[in-house]
Amino acid sequence: MTMMQVARVHGPDDVRLDDVAVPDPGPNDVVVRVEACGICGSDLGYIALGGTGAPLSEPMPIGHEFAGIVERVGRDVRDIQPGLRVAVNPDDRNIGNGGPEGAMAPFILIPDAKIGSSLYPVPAHVAPELVALAEPLSVALHGINLVDVKPDDKVAVIGAGPIGLCAVVMLRHRGVRNIAIIDREDSRLARARALGAEMTINISRESMTEMLAQAHGEGTRLGHRHVGTDVFIDAAGAPSALTEVIAVAQFRTRISVIALYKKPCAVDLFKMMMNEIMLIGSVALGRHAEFGEAIDMIVAGDIDLDPMISHRIPFGQFNEALDTARDAAKSAKVILEFA
Repeated sequence: MTMMQVARVHGPDDVRLDDVAVPDPGPNDVVVRVEACGICGSDLGYIALGGTGAPLSEPMPIGHEFAGIVERVGRDVRDIQPGLRVAVNPDDRNIGNGGPEGAMAPFILIPDAKIGSSLYPVPAHVAPELVALAEPLSVALHGINLVDVKPDDKVAVIGAGPIGLCAVVMLRHRGVRNIAIIDREDSRLARARALGAEMTINISRESMTEMLAQAHGEGTRLGHRHVGTDVFIDAAGAPSALTEVIAVAQFRTRISVIALYKKPCAVDLFKMMMNEIMLIGSVALGRHAEFGEAIDMIVAGDIDLDPMISHRIPFGQFNEALDTARDAAKSAKVILEFA
């Protein structure tokens, strides 16, 4: 029996590389050899929490942003061949999100694999670390779609972490040019500008409201000042920022919350009612079309995605990679590479 190492969460702040058997495909399954896997903020959250919040009956595998090559196929699989390079949509099996499989491993089983659902073919010339970005890019795109962003909208992205950077990329892909982004780290804001943000706002020394008023205009309604921002994409999960957004939002502002809020957040419902503010959460399920659109954008190569990736670290240096990903001042997207 051939063995491999898989990253699995055993409890709060307890993640280990466990020795497990390399999977064999069932009749309708495929085994993918992982080439690259991104470390997501949710992976770090699962490690800190000890899983998804429910008691673990067995260790939980992690890793859901990945690309690889089909290694083996089940006997009844007809339209997928070994050697096919693919991105994998993790949703169907909750890969790395509480399901039985996780992609922080050299090989992963994809049960009931289907092209256009779980597997998305990509040309061999596209770098695997870029293909692995399809998952977070489609997360951002789903949140953008929920608030019906148009090319002439004035958009502010709160948070320049990996999902905020993905939002900038997908807004540009959709033709939006008037993009502001807010964060506390200059290094992350510099990446956002390189990806296409027109204005960067460091709220450790600048007022978000004043800077947005400069970028998007301002006005008054019912005696209250507002900024001219049409859409806010919340990729930060900071209650103080969301409170400020609602306080200065104009009539019929749309707000998409992609961020993970770890605690309940007070919301001014009077302001929301009086200004008909749309506030919607986005968990990015049912995103097959958006995943495919993200793949097409990556393959087209019209937007340089390199500024999104701050580190490429071999899987053998797993703990170093986690430490790097936890350091917001140092890292953006950290990619685990597999030999």
